[in-house]
Amino acid sequence: MDENPLPQKKHTLVKWLMSFFGLLIIVLLASAWYINHRWKPLLTSIIQNTVITATDSLYKVSFSNIKINIISGGVTIDSIEVIPDLKVYQKLIDQKAAPENIINLKVTKLTLKNVNPIKVYRHKKLDIKSIVIENPSLTVFYSKLKNQLAQAKDNRTVYERIKEVLKEVKIESLFLSDVNLKYVDQSFEIPKTTYLDKVNIRLNDILIDSTSATDHHRIFTAKDVIAEISDYNFATPDSMYHLNIKHVGVSTQNKHLIVEGIALIPRYKEIAFSNQFEYQKERYKIMFDSLIANNINFNDLLEKRTFAASSVKLMNGELDVFLNRDKAKPKVDKGKNFPHLALQRVAWGIITDTLILKNINISYKEYNPKTKSRGVVFFSDLDGRVFNVTNDSTALSKNHFANAHLSTLLMGKGKLNVHISFDLTDAKGGFSYDGDLGPMQTSTINALTKPLAMVMTSSGKVNSMNFAMKGNVDGAGGSMTLNYEDLNVILMKKDEQENFKRMGLMSLFANALLLERNNPSGKNPIRVAKPYYARPTDGSFFNLMWKVIFAGLKESVGITKEKEAKLLQRAENFKDAKVKREQRKYIRQKRKAERKSNK
Repeated sequence: MDENPLPQKKHTLVKWLMSFFGLLIIVLLASAWYINHRWKPLLTSIIQNTVITATDSLYKVSFSNIKINIISGGVTIDSIEVIPDLKVYQKLIDQKAAPENIINLKVTKLTLKNVNPIKVYRHKKLDIKSIVIENPSLTVFYSKLKNQLAQAKDNRTVYERIKEVLKEVKIESLFLSDVNLKYVDQSFEIPKTTYLDKVNIRLNDILIDSTSATDHHRIFTAKDVIAEISDYNFATPDSMYHLNIKHVGVSTQNKHLIVEGIALIPRYKEIAFSNQFEYQKERYKIMFDSLIANNINFNDLLEKRTFAASSVKLMNGELDVFLNRDKAKPKVDKGKNFPHLALQRVAWGIITDTLILKNINISYKEYNPKTKSRGVVFFSDLDGRVFNVTNDSTALSKNHFANAHLSTLLMGKGKLNVHISFDLTDAKGGFSYDGDLGPMQTSTINALTKPLAMVMTSSGKVNSMNFAMKGNVDGAGGSMTLNYEDLNVILMKKDEQENFKRMGLMSLFANALLLERNNPSGKNPIRVAKPYYARPTDGSFFNLMWKVIFAGLKESVGITKEKEAKLLQRAENFKDAKVKREQRKYIRQKRKAERKSNK
């Protein structure tokens, strides 16, 4: 009779525990339901009032639904839209106090995790583990408003703007996924729109309180802002180029910017591109594997519009330039586009300690309408550093020179070292450059001289070249020492089929009367050229550098104005003699024919 009581007691205990936990779950669910409905209007009010207060009633926020999970501390808000109150905006316009930029923000879904609503209610403190904003779409409208009154700058911090609603905001992580940005400039007759999509932004360790505004390690109140853009494509305003970028990454905490897969691609091929313009205009094709900027001061970037970095590195790139000389010369003075003069016109401040160039290939191609051919000069495997790249007045007061130290292979053969010094404060663009060239065969540059000057070398070796030049927008000159041997040239012309043809006799004259075969020659001391070139208004900075070098080369090999005049006179005398020989031959043949007819 005593065998059954223990199982019955166990069964009763299980039933009691199940009933207890069932009741507890019901109470929790009921409490969650009650609190959800109790806190939903509270959070709705806080969100809406915060936006209105922070924007001085210019913007309103709306959403389709808000869900609160009191157990997990999760909040989900659907279909959010922040829109300007156009009545308020018009009122501000009438008062001449309206901002020129207004925004429209739409968000598909906003998710908050680990929110403590009791803390919000009792202490006005919002503590959130993470916020995920899905598919935000931000449109900025810019309008040029006339006669707007100068407004006193509102220096209130974010905390000072919202402290009546919230005393503290802590967010461990804020993630904006697949951001779509659109900027509409309505100051033009036809508004211009710029798009930026596929952007992901993460803000870590966000803090808004009475002290966070003075923490200079924070950007937008966050310890770290990470932004990423992938597969960015953009057509330039004139539609002549497409800018393609594979990936952009920014971290304010790491203070770096990394850009990968940069390509500026012309819309048209070389001649077709030049035909889009009335005047000569360079066509550029630019490609870089990567650009890395280190130790960026993001506070200066945002507050002072100054890009300050310890170094900017460009790696594995190509720069191709083409110019069609068949077009009219431009009416503008290209002197204003000297690199250091153009730098001073940049609206943003720039302070870069070191610009590093690594493995860059540069080519310059020019079409000569006289020969109907393209000449090309290229520099391969260019490495170098440019120090003190800046337009900042404070930095310039300490050092107003930028110095570039470059090394490359001329035409892929001759080792060329160049140092360029830019005077960053000289209104006339003062600069100097010096360098040296290692051994190479003179035939290496035939790809340039044959199409452009109809001259090529059949033999010759450069042992070394040293030069030092100085100039500004007016022109440049200096000294050059070219050590070479066994130089022999061939002059060319175009035949009736537009093919290059050697001018044998003229080449003989040139080698005999015009050129010095060696330098030094025999026991004579080495000749030192003193070239100078006056820059025409259509001459660019690098064109000026090249023209001075070319003038020095001509002088070094013995080509002077006197010798050129002598050669031309010999050529004219030869032509005259040839004509007279042809005339005498014709007379002899005529007399011979007459004698035969009289027999």
